[in-house]
Amino acid sequence: MKPRTNRAGKWAVLIAGGLALLLATARPSAAQSPPPPAPWKNIPVRATLGNGIPWIYQKDAISPTTVVGLFIGGGKSAVPAGLDGLAAISTRILLEIPDEGKVQDLMAQATRLSYVCYEDYSAVIVECLTEHLDEALRVAAKIIQDPLLSGLRVGRAKDLMKAYAKMDDVDPVATGHNAILGALFGGRGYGSALYGTEATVAAIDRKDVSGFVKRAMIKPNVFFGLQTDLEAAAVRPLIEKAFDAIPDGTPAAVDRQDPALPENRDLAIDKDTKQTYVGRAHILPRAGLPDMAKGTLLETLLGNGPGSRLWALRADERLAYEVDAELTWTKSAGILIAFLKTDRTRGAEAAAALDRTLDGLRTGSVTEDELKASREMVRSGILRSTEPKAQRLRTIGLYQVLGLGPEGVAGLLAAVDAVGLEDLNAFLKEALDPARALRIKVGPPAGEIVKEEPHVRSVRR
Repeated sequence: MKPRTNRAGKWAVLIAGGLALLLATARPSAAQSPPPPAPWKNIPVRATLGNGIPWIYQKDAISPTTVVGLFIGGGKSAVPAGLDGLAAISTRILLEIPDEGKVQDLMAQATRLSYVCYEDYSAVIVECLTEHLDEALRVAAKIIQDPLLSGLRVGRAKDLMKAYAKMDDVDPVATGHNAILGALFGGRGYGSALYGTEATVAAIDRKDVSGFVKRAMIKPNVFFGLQTDLEAAAVRPLIEKAFDAIPDGTPAAVDRQDPALPENRDLAIDKDTKQTYVGRAHILPRAGLPDMAKGTLLETLLGNGPGSRLWALRADERLAYEVDAELTWTKSAGILIAFLKTDRTRGAEAAAALDRTLDGLRTGSVTEDELKASREMVRSGILRSTEPKAQRLRTIGLYQVLGLGPEGVAGLLAAVDAVGLEDLNAFLKEALDPARALRIKVGPPAGEIVKEEPHVRSVRR
């Protein structure tokens, strides 16, 4: 139930897309192709339910399953100072099933309840066979609208967050990501620890959770997302009937949170890890879809699979076990992190290679073939990653939260196709300015004598 990126699934998409990049850059430019089709045959549609809550409905008859998501505005951005982990704890407790019998009923029906918590929103998600939708909604809606906020339940949720935090602590990639956001946002809001720290989790009590839930779970602050094989007319009354107890209210003001580089742009997190993580973070603008399109193309060019600029550090130089570029969008900006994982003893060498690669992309010129192939990779990556109904639900929900509406995915793909070569190259020169980069290393302390490990001799496929 832990909200976590599916990195294995991502690499399957990237490798398939990377092959397209390699093939496209190896052949001459083709004639202008016709405009690409819309991402989905049935477009997602936004409307308002009879209970006054917006919903985004999309029909997908590929399987007799339904996914319902209740999206709650705020997420990490709404966490008060000193209470890191409150949003995740409060969202998790909305899924506390009251008795063992309900658990058995849901399992027998193959119904799954889960949650996610991100920078600007959290969500509780119900996945079920469509034939069991009415019962699944009845059970889920009851516990979501009337959660068990006892001290015992809150304590169990806090223990769960502690376990998740420990998992992140031994994962260099998660550690690096969390440290970067913490530095760029001063440790508050977006920069707070998703699962909290030992001190903040200990400070959170039942009243904090109850207050957060009451502020967040109001009609103006939520909306539904739905992926189903049913017609809208058939499923709409089921949602309206089940979720009839969400109260009205006034949403709490959440100030805009803009990232800022800290005075010290070098982060070093000393850990006795088997590998060293080296990363560079850049702040990207997000004034609208054109900015997001260029940022997405940059992420793809830089580190998304075979054929990307970082891939050579792994495949040719045998310098890295893993290379990647990850882009996080918030309401205020994008945060691009380019990183690699290398041997414990090769941190300095890897950092120099990473800087060289970034500078090469910034000062060089992307070719027309690279741009065309990157567009194809972006489209195929989005379509492949949103094939599962639950993932598509979350993606469409994110774009709604970011103010782009249910047509946000189609809008992004159109904006990607509209980016010109000159415009992209100018964007790269500004976005990858090394003077505005945050540098990070997670691994053994500098100068520590460690046992030499064999260099990377083969590439994992």
